[in-house]
Amino acid sequence: MFRGAFPGSQLSRLVIMSLALLPMAGCGGGASVGGDAAMAPARPILDPIAAFAADPPAQAQAQIFLADSNETATLRLVRQYAAASGRECREVRVTQRSGDSLRLFCRAGAGWIEARPLIAQTAGR
Repeated sequence: MFRGAFPGSQLSRLVIMSLALLPMAGCGGGASVGGDAAMAPARPILDPIAAFAADPPAQAQAQIFLADSNETATLRLVRQYAAASGRECREVRVTQRSGDSLRLFCRAGAGWIEARPLIAQTAGR
């Protein structure tokens, strides 16, 4: 096959054949990695605000205790929507003594992650 271009060089043929097969090496690897992750059981959500966003109560409001700040906070589901990426997202208003903040959580596989809002929070909200 490569006899004319590389006469007598076994190493050159091996290198050329290896380079030709290199693009195909990653074809099977991605499917098994994604498949294993999809089959893995969901891990419990440790952040109480993320847990609220993942499964809000019927009244869309709850009061929780935040151990890191040693105070209670009121959580309210502001809105839920499908992002442009296709992921389900939920915006949660967290009210504490120090003030209000909005946190955004989006579904990621079997769990939920905090996402960076694309639009900055406005004072009129």
